[in-house]
Amino acid sequence: MPDPNPFLLLERNARDDPRGLFLRTADDSITNADAVILAKQIAFELRRLGLAAGDVVAIDLPDRLGALFTWAVYHEAAISTVLPPGTRPDAAVPVRWLVSNHESAQHGDARSVHVDARFLQLVSENPYGIRPSEAAVDTLRIVFSSGTTGTPKAMAMGRHLERVFGAALPSWFAGGPVLSLMDLGTAAGIGELYLAVTAGQPYLCAGGAAPAEIIRLIRSAEVATLKGSPHKILALLDELEAEGGTLPSLTTVAISGTSMPAAAAERLRRSAPGCTVRINYGSTEAGGATSRRDASDDPADVGHPVPGTVLEIVDDRDQPVDPGTEGWIRYRSPGMAHGYLGDPEASARAFRDGWFHPGDRGVLRADGGLTLRTRTTDLLNAGGIKVDAARIDHVAQQVAGVVDAASFDVGTASGLREIALAVVVDGAFDTETLLESLRAEFGHAAPTVVARMDAIPRTATGKPLRRVLSDRLSAG
Repeated sequence: MPDPNPFLLLERNARDDPRGLFLRTADDSITNADAVILAKQIAFELRRLGLAAGDVVAIDLPDRLGALFTWAVYHEAAISTVLPPGTRPDAAVPVRWLVSNHESAQHGDARSVHVDARFLQLVSENPYGIRPSEAAVDTLRIVFSSGTTGTPKAMAMGRHLERVFGAALPSWFAGGPVLSLMDLGTAAGIGELYLAVTAGQPYLCAGGAAPAEIIRLIRSAEVATLKGSPHKILALLDELEAEGGTLPSLTTVAISGTSMPAAAAERLRRSAPGCTVRINYGSTEAGGATSRRDASDDPADVGHPVPGTVLEIVDDRDQPVDPGTEGWIRYRSPGMAHGYLGDPEASARAFRDGWFHPGDRGVLRADGGLTLRTRTTDLLNAGGIKVDAARIDHVAQQVAGVVDAASFDVGTASGLREIALAVVVDGAFDTETLLESLRAEFGHAAPTVVARMDAIPRTATGKPLRRVLSDRLSAG
């Protein structure tokens, strides 16, 4: 017998707590009762247009609307996704529908549904007495890898994740409201929405919101746990420091996506007095791998394996090595994906013998903690000398006047690659001071080109898009 339609979770919340909140933003909220009506009215319209069970629907909407459309898609037993920018149609993710508030949005042969004021008015006039589809819902979402160095790869989030969510719920919302700064285009973002509905908790919606809006939401909802990338957290800190305010309700801030500079962590503790800063390491493919809740002078210290996750360091033949020996990281978790959709070669490289291989190198210490040595996606080549881009970023971010930084390699007229650095700076910045610091740390592998930018292009999870930076500098 197939698992029940996830839409029944939303109906349960409306029945048990109709005035409870389904979703809350800085300036708006939707009750459980209203969410069921709105989602059913949207589902009625999609059904009228011809949406069928199993169809893949790409949602390109602000998160507030996107959350309602996600549950409307569940109602019809279809499959939702959010396409990364620039994704091209292919057989791996056969998108049949594109739902967007951008009038010119197109995706291959997908049927476009333009969500404008007229469409929403039509939806509001629809009946909502329809029943959810009884067809099997086997996929909760199609999500994509970060794509920091290449094309994002698609994965199906299966129903097995509901067991993972169920195990996490007793502690997930303990101690107060949780706010994730990851939008619904990320696995973390859709997971947060699904967890909130499963637990009957409000989904605190921050996707796409400006830092000032997010700060208002944190204060009004008295958020206790904040999750996000260093880039998003730093944007909040800039806004807080400009207004001279603090966030006293925060007790935990969880950082993921990339390392958090020590100076930024100290700023965070000043803005949220008494909060614990937690550093997480993991992947879209297999979820959380490790977490560190205490302070460490080593930015490469990513803590200990999280409950339910098994992590090993192996050699080039996939044989485990002794503690203290550097090797390749592999790990497995109850919520990991089974492979990439439509890409058997990439699946065979990354998913082997029940393990996910992220392509990163590290060392398991005697205390069982993981020291991250190199993320292969961050490995740069300077004329044959390989260097970890994340280390360059970290050193650059410690220099006075550097607000943000990301290193990358770029081709030269000689045909060799050299290291460049993109920086966002303020008035205290001095280029020569930066270059001296980098030369002292990296010698011949130090960046030789510094490019000032208004903002570093990043993925939704905060990872720098190094290939985009390389293309920009080459084109310029």
